[in-house]
Amino acid sequence: MTAKTTDGKEFFRSEKIYMPQSDMSRGDKRMVYGAHRKMGILRDTSLQPNLTKIETFDIVVPYKDVEKDGKKVREYPKEILIEVALWYLPAGKRGEVGKDQFLFFKEERKVVFK
Repeated sequence: MTAKTTDGKEFFRSEKIYMPQSDMSRGDKRMVYGAHRKMGILRDTSLQPNLTKIETFDIVVPYKDVEKDGKKVREYPKEILIEVALWYLPAGKRGEVGKDQFLFFKEERKVVFK
C-alpha cells in the first residue's frame, strides 16, 4: 500500500505478508520456506477463501507550518492518492512479473479532505 500527494511524492509505504509461518520444530524456531522443511505452524496469517480480511493502516499525512495573519497555521494537502495492490509471490520474494510474482488485485483512490 502506498500513499502519494497529487504531485506524485510518496510519503507512506507499507507491506503485509499473508502466509502460514512455519518452523522446523525440535527446538529450532527459525521460520522456513518449502513444504519439505515445515514441521510446525507458528501462526497462520494466510488469506482464507470466502472470508473478508480487513486491514487498518495509520497514515501520517504530511503538513507545512505556514504563517497567516501573524499566526502559525498547519496546512494539510487537500487530497492524496492511495494505491493498494495484492500480489502473489510463490517463492516468497519479488522477481519477474508473470513468472515469480502475479498481481491479483490493484485499486487506486483519491481521498479528498474537507
